[in-house]
Amino acid sequence: MSENKRILVCELLQETNTFNPLVTDLKDFRLLEGEAGADHLKTIAGSAHGIIDAIEERGGTVIPGFSLHNIAGGRVSDEVLTFALERMKHYVETSGKLDAVCLSLHGATCTESEEDVCGRLLTYLRSLVGDDIPIAASFDMHANITEEILKTTNIICGFLTYPHVDLYDTGYRVGALCMDVLNGAQLAMAATIIPVLVPPVGYNTLEEPFKGVIDAGRKMVEEKELLDFTVFNVQPWLDISVIGSAVVAIAEDEERAKAKADELARAFFENRDGYWPDLRSIDEVIDMAEDEKADKPIVLVDSADSPNGGAVGDSVAVAMRLLERGSKLRSGMFVRDEKAVEQAFAVGVGGTAEFSLGAGYTPYMPGPLVAQGTVRSLHDGQAVKEGPVGRGTPFSVGRAAVLSIGPMNILVCEDPQNPGDPQLFRHFGIEPTF
Repeated sequence: MSENKRILVCELLQETNTFNPLVTDLKDFRLLEGEAGADHLKTIAGSAHGIIDAIEERGGTVIPGFSLHNIAGGRVSDEVLTFALERMKHYVETSGKLDAVCLSLHGATCTESEEDVCGRLLTYLRSLVGDDIPIAASFDMHANITEEILKTTNIICGFLTYPHVDLYDTGYRVGALCMDVLNGAQLAMAATIIPVLVPPVGYNTLEEPFKGVIDAGRKMVEEKELLDFTVFNVQPWLDISVIGSAVVAIAEDEERAKAKADELARAFFENRDGYWPDLRSIDEVIDMAEDEKADKPIVLVDSADSPNGGAVGDSVAVAMRLLERGSKLRSGMFVRDEKAVEQAFAVGVGGTAEFSLGAGYTPYMPGPLVAQGTVRSLHDGQAVKEGPVGRGTPFSVGRAAVLSIGPMNILVCEDPQNPGDPQLFRHFGIEPTF
């Protein structure tokens, strides 16, 4: 019976951008462990929370393990993987009899010397628990699903929305399928690897053509042809030896799972020309914003320097061009620059000084921007997301200051996060809607 089933739950989350020169150390991760850690995870609408709820609602017993969480960034230190392997071994060896293990993973994590952290972690876990215990895992839609991941995992579920608003739901799918297997259900998983890298700014699940691929998979589940599916659009900021997109399908038999994975992969691949983004130059976007007839606000997304994708966030290219043009546009932006933050705190609110901003880390980045700026406000950097992604989740950008340079308001901070959430601006007094 399900009430006797004991499932270990662990988590390792970080999306690596190998073009970011900054290494993410163990101290940069949030570490949670044991019962207290599980209680905290239940306050977050993440995949681990969904896994826990699905297990408990089906009468299973959750054995809390460890949770290592960090946002997107550069390669993680080898110490992080070593620590994760050690904690995995500890919990497997000290938790008593286990019936299954459920993991919340990202799937695109690299260390300084390991390109497939999740594959390595899963292989090690399999060596600890043996071949008979089910291993189930949730992944980000942008995971790099490798052969090592596939051969060590019985159940793989990934996000079905982009922007990602179904983290909890994805974890719930993992936990529910795992409990079904433990209660005697037969399922088979198949995967089709797709040789494409799609720019993330070129698609979402709200618009065609990618919406159609996801809708087709959802219909297969609704009509009972599949138990679950995921289209993994691998994030492309990985300069590694093995990378590709994938479709994973789960059905009651292997033949059907493989056929449906192939069908969805074919639809994804045939639509590949529809994923090209409509990119504009900085000047084109400024021209749009300066047009009095254009709807406002105009949002310029510098996807090459987005911390959401693991970039540093130290670009000032847009600010430099606004100054060069003598533009009178009111604008708000952010930049990572610890030295400028330190200077702003020394100058104080209302003080004016010459600041040198940005271009401090990323190779070949234009800048820095050198200009007179007035310190508008100083902050500890603590804020809370307004959503819809992660609504209510606290985040920190480190110490921060808002500088006014002409009509521009620039948030200089120690560690920019969540540029897709309005609170990155609104919390610090930069209202993005006017």
